[in-house]
Amino acid sequence: MSGSKSNSQKQHLISTYSKEWYAKMVEIWRDRLDAMGIHDTGALRSSVHKGTFNISDAGGAMTFLYLTYGIYVDLGVGNGYRRGNGGDLKFLDPVYRHEHHKGQPRKRRPWFNVSWFISVQVLKEKLGELIGEEFSGLFDNLTRRERG
Repeated sequence: MSGSKSNSQKQHLISTYSKEWYAKMVEIWRDRLDAMGIHDTGALRSSVHKGTFNISDAGGAMTFLYLTYGIYVDLGVGNGYRRGNGGDLKFLDPVYRHEHHKGQPRKRRPWFNVSWFISVQVLKEKLGELIGEEFSGLFDNLTRRERG
């Protein structure tokens, strides 16, 4: 197996890369919240942190934690935005908002989904590269064995 990495080296690379990616996601999301000015109380930003991380030869799982309302901020929805209301959202009408001192309607502030999608693609590509090398190495080993 000259020039290729052992299974334990490969697993170590996968584990190390995954852990670094996992930690980086929290940093990215917090930076996005800061850059977008999403900090009314600071509760959402301070709630963003790592949950559980487990990776092995068979697969892995990662969880992240943040306040539930964070996803509503990301999507620009929340209290009053209900499915099945026929689309008549009186509180979005400019006259209604002015009369009730409601200010501007909610707008999407994509602190989560955009970063998540892009970062998952990067993770998939890197792991595919690492695992792909390992998969190719299996065939190299089979060929060598059959040649004697």
